[in-house]
Amino acid sequence: MKKLMLSMMVFVAALSFNACNDSNAEQQMSQTETISKNLTDLGKTVPVGIEDENGTLKVSFIVTAQFYTISPTKENEEYISLIREAVKNETPIQVFIKPNTHEIAKVEKGSAEDIRYFKSAFTKEAKSETNKLTSVLPNVATLNSMFALIKNQACGTSTASSPCITFRYPVDGCYARAHKMRQILNNNGYDCEKQFVYGNLRASTGTCCVSWSYHVAILVSYKNASGVTEKRIIDPSLFSSGPVTDTAWRNACINTTCGSASVSTYANTSGSVYYRSPSASYLYDDNLINTNCVLTTFSSLSGCSPSPAPNVGGCGF
Repeated sequence: MKKLMLSMMVFVAALSFNACNDSNAEQQMSQTETISKNLTDLGKTVPVGIEDENGTLKVSFIVTAQFYTISPTKENEEYISLIREAVKNETPIQVFIKPNTHEIAKVEKGSAEDIRYFKSAFTKEAKSETNKLTSVLPNVATLNSMFALIKNQACGTSTASSPCITFRYPVDGCYARAHKMRQILNNNGYDCEKQFVYGNLRASTGTCCVSWSYHVAILVSYKNASGVTEKRIIDPSLFSSGPVTDTAWRNACINTTCGSASVSTYANTSGSVYYRSPSASYLYDDNLINTNCVLTTFSSLSGCSPSPAPNVGGCGF
């Protein structure tokens, strides 16, 4: 009888212990779910840079030009390690930020399926172009007419295209604006290059300042009055009066009245490149699926807010 009682007590104790463990596990899971629900999910993305600035780590991701930040605290060590590993291998992670901030609050490792998808889309191989469009505009008059045509399709104008081009909202979306500008040239029989500039970039709209990890615009070739081929940047988000030299354009991307700024590097690509990483990996948007989605999402916005920009991680390709 004593043995039976002892066995019963052990059994009950075991049940109580397991119930306690289950309760703790459920509580921890519930807390984790609550934390995640209170965060903004940026979705799965590939980080392409992480650097220290005055004790804060600034992280850049594919496509978006915005910086995100994470504090180098003990609590964030695992997240920072995941980010560094993903930068090194150009692999995806899932990122959560504190609402209405650029602060990274949580990072999860991408799945094998995520990695396969991004590896297939994000490539080191530049596509060769086979179109028969004219790569050099015949004269400065044509260059200026193309600039006017592009500018007239800006959001907020009576001649705006659908979707309109979001020159008045410089916070993000330069990649979509550049691709839409190129489409306008293509529709008129011309093609162009693009120039990507990278660094700790800051630019002024005249009324507010924005910060970027990179910027991109179309680089158009034309023949000057002497018949010599020159190149100009078209980017009404920074220069609304006309095309400018690429040097002037890059200088506008490091406006020190907005804070410390610097260019680390820049590169020219074919016009078909949608996004180029600092390490020369490429994304394409041949059917303008991402382009039109991003422009539509940002179409009603102007100035330097909201910042961060609305999440366009679901736009796809």
